[in-house]
Amino acid sequence: MQDKKYQVNFSLLACLLGAIVFACFWVYKQVEPNDAIYKTTQTIRYSFEVSNRSNRYIASPVFSAFAPVEQNSYQKTESINANFPFELKIDQSGNQALLFELPGLPPFSSQVVNITAVVKLADKPQPSTLEDPRYLGSEPGIETNAPEIVSLASKLNGNPKNISSWLYHNIRDIGYVAEDRGASYAVTARQGDCTEFASAFVALTRSSNIPARMVGGFTVDSSGRLFAENYHNWAEYKANDQWEIADPQNNILNAGYGSYVAFYNFDKYSRLENSHRFLTYDRRLIVQMK
Repeated sequence: MQDKKYQVNFSLLACLLGAIVFACFWVYKQVEPNDAIYKTTQTIRYSFEVSNRSNRYIASPVFSAFAPVEQNSYQKTESINANFPFELKIDQSGNQALLFELPGLPPFSSQVVNITAVVKLADKPQPSTLEDPRYLGSEPGIETNAPEIVSLASKLNGNPKNISSWLYHNIRDIGYVAEDRGASYAVTARQGDCTEFASAFVALTRSSNIPARMVGGFTVDSSGRLFAENYHNWAEYKANDQWEIADPQNNILNAGYGSYVAFYNFDKYSRLENSHRFLTYDRRLIVQMK
């Protein structure tokens, strides 16, 4: 009888321990912070030279500059610092602008504004609750309902992999073009730069009822240093309740996480006064990203 009693107590103890372990694991999963998914910390640095090209003193030069987006499926901005004070502005799409009011600039002088941002990057996209009809509709440069877009989307079966591959193999990369010509131009003229590749991907996926949007930013290396000539546009599309990277110019689909840093989410409602990198209203000022 004594042996049987010990056996029953041991079984109860094992069940109790199992329940405790399961409960601890459940609690851990509930309180685990979302940013645990962003595994890599990257410090990025970039600069602007603000020059007074006039022969008059400018008392309070003002300009706006872009910053990494607040958060998306593979990126979270932790901090932004600069060598001059700024006001941080965030729009409805998570785009961040830094508004600087600099010390007075004597004639033909300049100031260099240095910006440092710390971002966390994921090695794969995380689930996202981002839902908005704007990422299915037509807009300037994203001609979702154009006959050539509808026809091609149908031929490609609305498959993002097919779309990326078709664009990569059929659109000629002609290098940087100042004018954004849009998706229809890319498909009919079969040429363009990264903007045309990205806008065509977005139009073709939206035409297939897959939410998508164009993104601007940089691909970064371990140095974290950004230069104007490395600015790049790519796309994001929704799959499996998450937003995945699509860079059709390089035929990259749902890959490259940890190197893409988004600075601008494009849509028809969100613009930094028609510029998504920097802006000044004072015609006496010239701003260049260094």
